[in-house]
Amino acid sequence: MHPGARLGRYTIGDLLGRGGMGAVYRATDSSLGRDVALKVLPPDVAGDPDRLERFRREARALAALNHPNIVTIYSVEQDGDTHFLTMELVSGRPLDAVIEGRAMPLDRVQTIARAVTDALSAAHERGIIHRDLKPANIVQNDSGVTKVLDFGLAKMREAPGFPGASMTRLETQIGTIVGTPAYMSPEQIAGQDVDQRSDIFSLGVVLYEMVTGVRPFTGRSTLEMASSVLHDAPAPVTVLRSTLPDELASVIGRCLEKSAGSRFASMADVRKALDGAGRLATQAPSAGPSVAVLPFKNLSADPDSEFFSDGLAEEVINALSQIDGLRVAARTSSFSFKNQSVEIGEIAAKLHVAHVLDGSVRRAGNRVRVTLQLVDARSGFQSWSERYDRDMADIFDVQDEIARAIADKLKVTLAGTAQRLVKQATANVEAYELFLRGRALIQKRGKHVVPGTECLKKAVELDPAFAAAWAGLADAFTVRGYWGTLPPGDSMPQALTAARRAVAMDPELADAQCALAAALMLWEHDYEGARRSFLRGLELNPNYTQGRCWYALFLLSYICGERAEAAAEARRAYAADPLSAYAATILALALANNGETDEALSYARLGTERDPDALVGHWTHGLVAHWHGNFEESIAAFARALEVSDRAAYPMVHMAVAYADSGRKAEAQALHDELIARRARSYVTYLSHAVTASAVGDMDAAIEFAQQACDHREPAMTLFAANFPNLKRLRDDPRFADVLRRLALP
Repeated sequence: MHPGARLGRYTIGDLLGRGGMGAVYRATDSSLGRDVALKVLPPDVAGDPDRLERFRREARALAALNHPNIVTIYSVEQDGDTHFLTMELVSGRPLDAVIEGRAMPLDRVQTIARAVTDALSAAHERGIIHRDLKPANIVQNDSGVTKVLDFGLAKMREAPGFPGASMTRLETQIGTIVGTPAYMSPEQIAGQDVDQRSDIFSLGVVLYEMVTGVRPFTGRSTLEMASSVLHDAPAPVTVLRSTLPDELASVIGRCLEKSAGSRFASMADVRKALDGAGRLATQAPSAGPSVAVLPFKNLSADPDSEFFSDGLAEEVINALSQIDGLRVAARTSSFSFKNQSVEIGEIAAKLHVAHVLDGSVRRAGNRVRVTLQLVDARSGFQSWSERYDRDMADIFDVQDEIARAIADKLKVTLAGTAQRLVKQATANVEAYELFLRGRALIQKRGKHVVPGTECLKKAVELDPAFAAAWAGLADAFTVRGYWGTLPPGDSMPQALTAARRAVAMDPELADAQCALAAALMLWEHDYEGARRSFLRGLELNPNYTQGRCWYALFLLSYICGERAEAAAEARRAYAADPLSAYAATILALALANNGETDEALSYARLGTERDPDALVGHWTHGLVAHWHGNFEESIAAFARALEVSDRAAYPMVHMAVAYADSGRKAEAQALHDELIARRARSYVTYLSHAVTASAVGDMDAAIEFAQQACDHREPAMTLFAANFPNLKRLRDDPRFADVLRRLALP
């Protein structure tokens, strides 16, 4: 039907949607002067007297529900041979458009879930099973009221004269399953009789997607999806969202039980459990003392002192993390609230801590004032406060005093009264400030790495015995080496030397051990030595986010091909630091390399959302979207990566592959030519040219460039040659096997 056509007194408007039970249009009722939704029944229903009669009877039953959370059915009508029904027109966003691969705030999840359970409870009481509950059929209208739509596949449990009759039959033949397989219960997929517990399973799938941003079951076809629902155990929601209250996770898990008998008996029971989970979520998130240290506010006249303020907070986090029995929120998760106006209670709930340490730093010459307050998140009251006025030379003593005061207030027993929690890393205050600035810049990646490297160089010049600064300098050269912004002969020997000096000075420094692991891996090709150093570093500091991420992605996934183990390690990094953009980004890459691109894309989007200016986040988003088959999203992400990085080479390289794979060879060729031209004026890795040459089909040049990359010991060649998806064209060429042999990969 086209806009402007008439059915009785209704004027047809835009097509709103189309499904198994017909097409739905916006229409205007001329007699009442209101807009309605009008569903035109398909010919196979309208032409079958028995099915038409069942439809009318069940439509009347649905119309009698009269529930505020169920779309209202107005009438069942006929105009000539066309049968249709009219219903309330709901103006708002369907839930699938709200989720879009992103986890939702828990308060909104609870609000929508309660409304849906109320609606379905009312339907179930009248013997009506929805059978097609999914995010697309749940809408919040413009007033914020949740409505459940489209009972078009609904089944009446007790339809007189027609036992088991329904608007549509769930056929058991392969390929004719009615409904949406991703949200269907196992018994519905198997063609068995269903009751209210089938809708409970579907609600579990919807809740899972609301709190994680991803579906629990996956498949490339209807049959694969059906098999996943029947046989696969989804990842626990707390793995994907570690801050989720256990009580809510338990509700979702019980809804998703394969056996109907193991689920809740009724939707009313689900509602009761959700209410209980909501109440418990507002209480203390975990047993035992726990604290989050927020970034300290910089009150100094010099805005550059913010590096010092952040560094001071980070050192307090590191000191508190050493205390047995005290759980401390990871640095990047705590720092995700920087420059945000968020209530202490909400911060504590998201980080699952009972206390929050907030503070400010003011510097004037060689004097520093640190003002702190410890807040009990449950009561909202301040439980401790202190002000420290000291010389800058005493800053390590201040850090130690703060950590010990927090331990005392939280009633955590220290191993010994004389134990020092903060070691004096350097006696040179200027070197310490340069170290804090350099480390912060390196963590930003992209264009910040070069100035960060210079800061760390100056720090070790001022104090050659500063182990942490040497470890930071090693990481800086490693990053420049594998990102290809400095020739490997200039970057990697310096990385290895700096890392070895750091370990020699302080073998118990986790940063030093992981820095050495990266250099051994990428320059010496000592993969077992790298594994030992990574594991030693993570033993010293299990919550060292960058170290675990590098171990997971670089060594396990890209070099050794241990993809499942890599994904598990990346999940551990994310679980320990759940609000970290970097941890989400690395998890996305590890999952994508393991073939789990649905979930990976959600984490990639999350990483860019949390840090919109991070090059690595947008580069990862582009890669994962490409591997998921979303070429337009991939190319847009790479374009954003080019914006935030002053047109760095890596995004151009992989953007060229995305162009080539999507059939846009001219755009791929243009990027290849641009990188070739750039070589005349600045350093570009040979591997970059190899990948773009393979993308445009020049395999002779691609293999030659790959051989040169191997000759020059490019770190990216070590990382990406064996398992990185975008090098598939190179690996498919028999000549590339010789290159792989030369790398001596495990």
